[in-house]
Amino acid sequence: MVEKDEGTPLPEATVKAVFGQIATAVTVVTAGRGSERYGATIGTLGALSLDPPLLMFALKQDSSLLQRLAAGSPIGINLLASGQQDIARRFATAGIDRFAMTRWCEEHGLPRVDDALVWAVARVRDRLALGDHVVITTRIDHVETRTGSPLIYWQRQFASLA
Repeated sequence: MVEKDEGTPLPEATVKAVFGQIATAVTVVTAGRGSERYGATIGTLGALSLDPPLLMFALKQDSSLLQRLAAGSPIGINLLASGQQDIARRFATAGIDRFAMTRWCEEHGLPRVDDALVWAVARVRDRLALGDHVVITTRIDHVETRTGSPLIYWQRQFASLA
């Protein structure tokens, strides 16, 4: 049994300063098809396992995308390339049609962002509520990569390894 130890709360500014030092690859996760499509920018994509091939990421508890991701749900994972900051910002903005000004197509029944560095098709495996987010593990079914540099988010700014 794991006991919950809250400890002394840290000031939000301190937590944000620490988190800002963690460089992350910027990814857009997509789901749905046709006019029922959803997507969100995430900065928490992580490799979890080679066998079976698993990735993990987290979404805010109030994410509209999260409401559509049950165990077994297919999702698209679009790891953005350097220069795709506008797409990252768009998919992080609430209340807009995130696909309207984005070049994308439908592949494997999912929205795929054009020119993403990595395109993976996966299925939701597990969901674990932690803090103000839900950690989602996925099993990769299909993947395509291209050469280039990833879009990175570090110190609350977009950057590139190029």
